[in-house]
Amino acid sequence: MKQEEKHLFNPSDIELAIEMPSSLDNEKINRAIDSLITRLAPFMDYLQAPLVGILNFLGRGLLRLFGVGRLETKGVRLKEYLLPMDDGVTCPTDVYLPIEVFKKKRKAPTILVRLPYWKNMLSLLGYLFAAKGYVAILQDIRGCASAIPYGTMDFTYFTRIDGLTTLKWISQRFWYNGRVGGWGISFLGVTQLAVAWDNDGLITCLSPAQCSFTNVLYHQGGLTPLGEIVSILRLMLGITQNVNPSLTAMMKGVEGISEELYYKPLLTLYNDPIDNSRFLMHLADFTKITDSDMLIRTLNETYNLNLKFDERDKGSFAKFLKEVVLARRLNLNYEYLPYAFGFEEARIDTPMLMIAAWNDMFLEQIIRDMKIIQERTPNYFHRNFKIIIGPGAHAGIDMLTRGFMLPNGKKLLQLYQHFAPFWWYDHWLKGDGHDLIKVPTVRLYIMNKGIWRNFAQFPPKVPELKLYLHSSGKANSRFGDGVLSNVPPQNEPPDTYEFDPSNPVATKGGRFLMLKSGFVNQIKIEDRPDVLVYTSDKLTEDLEIIGDIKTVLYAASSARDTDFTIKLVEVHSNRKATLIVDSGIRTRFREGLNEPSLIEPNEIYRYEIKVGSIAIYIPRNHRIRLEISSSNFPRFDVNSNLAGEQNEIRFLIAQQKILHDSQYSSYITLPIFKRF
Repeated sequence: MKQEEKHLFNPSDIELAIEMPSSLDNEKINRAIDSLITRLAPFMDYLQAPLVGILNFLGRGLLRLFGVGRLETKGVRLKEYLLPMDDGVTCPTDVYLPIEVFKKKRKAPTILVRLPYWKNMLSLLGYLFAAKGYVAILQDIRGCASAIPYGTMDFTYFTRIDGLTTLKWISQRFWYNGRVGGWGISFLGVTQLAVAWDNDGLITCLSPAQCSFTNVLYHQGGLTPLGEIVSILRLMLGITQNVNPSLTAMMKGVEGISEELYYKPLLTLYNDPIDNSRFLMHLADFTKITDSDMLIRTLNETYNLNLKFDERDKGSFAKFLKEVVLARRLNLNYEYLPYAFGFEEARIDTPMLMIAAWNDMFLEQIIRDMKIIQERTPNYFHRNFKIIIGPGAHAGIDMLTRGFMLPNGKKLLQLYQHFAPFWWYDHWLKGDGHDLIKVPTVRLYIMNKGIWRNFAQFPPKVPELKLYLHSSGKANSRFGDGVLSNVPPQNEPPDTYEFDPSNPVATKGGRFLMLKSGFVNQIKIEDRPDVLVYTSDKLTEDLEIIGDIKTVLYAASSARDTDFTIKLVEVHSNRKATLIVDSGIRTRFREGLNEPSLIEPNEIYRYEIKVGSIAIYIPRNHRIRLEISSSNFPRFDVNSNLAGEQNEIRFLIAQQKILHDSQYSSYITLPIFKRF
């Protein structure tokens, strides 16, 4: 085998969060599974209602472990109600009442859960809240799951409007006592954030978990987060095309949006014209459209659709996802999605407990939200805002797939305990429980150490360690001579490598929904000659790194547009080097997303890259490593290097150069909280 063949991109290197068994890769079996789920769905209520009682009788310890505590009563579920929205669309809504509230028409606090994931499958949640003394409202949102017959999913445009309508309806119910809380993770959290401001006091407190005001697809470096786009679109198609639960549709995807896009980099090569003419619309354009009729008319005329949000979809929404979003005819790299249009931190006054996780796809966006609120509304931040960042990926999928054995089970429990913050609800909705003055504003789980630390702000003010890149011009792969040290470089030759878009570096770990997340071993990646590797000496003391990781690179390229990607890695041994955080930059966006410009071939440019935020312990005798390359697929799409031009093979091989000398000192900055 030739030397270069050892480092060809191999689709089998791409790992999914949950691998579908090969036995399920059969259309008949998939139909049978979905049919079985559909038939069982009506019985879920009968199964889940007594389960709460069984848990209370036999599993009180388990309930305490998950932060639920003692159950107070039993719950009663009312008949499903089709709740009309302002435009006539109806959303199927279930009400769960504590039995005393139901029988004696008493007042009680309410917890609202608006979701796109088949509310009947979560009736256990409704009974659980009711057993804790709360009225629970579970509602399938517009155009999703059981609400599909009554309207079309709106790409979150109506999420705020429908949420406020639902809150007004709650305020007119007999049990309403003036106190309503929101609950939920992911999309269920998004529906909370959408009503976090200017809500006329209709909602008392929020607990959005693993979600953000900031667009999850927003990347300040201009890279397209392909892996997340594909994952989210597959999920959206699953929940908008199936009235009954269809796990196989969400796991396997559908024609046009499937796992294939994770494995074939040439299908999604980036080669946009510098004038942005590829896009027929920009997400920012939506902010100027305040009338829903105008929005529908504009979308239909621009993209040749027949969308009608107040009617059942006849195929236009799927067409919109495939031919507009996935085909990148709509520019999604904007700070907010429609549910957060109008968001201004100064207008938030609803108490909020945010829950995040270090390997969650929303993490960097949540950090951004927190910083904005912290900087611009400090009184609210210190009085009514709390954030907990724990271990794990989105919904703990990374740990769920590894099972409940220690120490994995312990970390999973530490994540899940915060998904049921009854201490928060008891304080705001019942007027009892915790003294929130004593609850820290920022609570962080320290990865690799298994402890929690409390802070008044993020990032904490700590000294920074600047590690400079060094080599004799041969930092290619982990077998090269790349070094990280705190000594500034003097006269050193640059490092060079060849970037071939048809042979990208495979994604290994990170922060995802459907791709494998977490601190995954990078050793195989580091064998490649197109990955520059810079490694520190063995640490002589233990380090805790808490805050934002930043990199400054001086680089040149033979192309007029290209990418540079960064990974911070912890080296355990010669066989194990695990990812901590990663990011990158598209060179045309070096001056910002609104000021794209091409680079001059072989000219040197300075790039500031925000790699990510973390709280992690690294023990002595381990090493710190920085990887530099030009691709990380499918986390990001691959740059063709053509800068909007065309050629026969649809890409250009680029010669990349990273400089590190007295004039062009490239370095990474680490915030050091503690040395041991």
